[in-house]
Amino acid sequence: MAATFAELANPDAMTGGDESLINPMQKLMLRLHALPQVTIAKLTGRLRGGGNELAMALDMRFAAMGRTWLAQPETRMGIIPGGGGTQLLPLLVGRARALEVILGGNLFDAEEAERYGWINRALPAEELDGFVDTLARRIAALRPEQITAAKAAVGAAATSGSLLEGLGEESKALGGVYPAPDAVVERMRAAVAADAQTREGELDHLEASLDRIA
Repeated sequence: MAATFAELANPDAMTGGDESLINPMQKLMLRLHALPQVTIAKLTGRLRGGGNELAMALDMRFAAMGRTWLAQPETRMGIIPGGGGTQLLPLLVGRARALEVILGGNLFDAEEAERYGWINRALPAEELDGFVDTLARRIAALRPEQITAAKAAVGAAATSGSLLEGLGEESKALGGVYPAPDAVVERMRAAVAADAQTREGELDHLEASLDRIA
């Protein structure tokens, strides 16, 4: 099996690194993680082992309450996660909780997974599709370069060696979307002309918002 995994690994893959030492499941995870598009998982059912690793490789995860459970049960089979779970999970939940999940091998429901940071949100099952669809449409309306810049800048937070280095990556990503489109600039000019950035203008906006809530 180890030889087969090594033969299937491709050192010249699209992710730009030497993949000769990783197995096919890890390679698939890496492909998903490196996609330029925003990837969103809608989760229902039991995601254990590889299924959970694939979900973690995506950018965001939303789960149905009462219908979704997640786990990395490999230690109960005498092994450890081998499809990226040991690398992806700590980025989401931290080292201590990742060890709890991996070494304990237990199922976590959607609410607990949300508390751990494993998923973005746990939603009532009947609200899951609507929430994710609305979010996806809002993201799809953005300029492609905004998505590229945001993913690069946020990704730097996990890979940079220091805050200063990460801020440099953020500044570089900002350069890819600056200046804003003319239509946005014109809206900002109109807002400023209407006192949007003054104390009085902000108070008026706050009062209007409170009136709508009331």
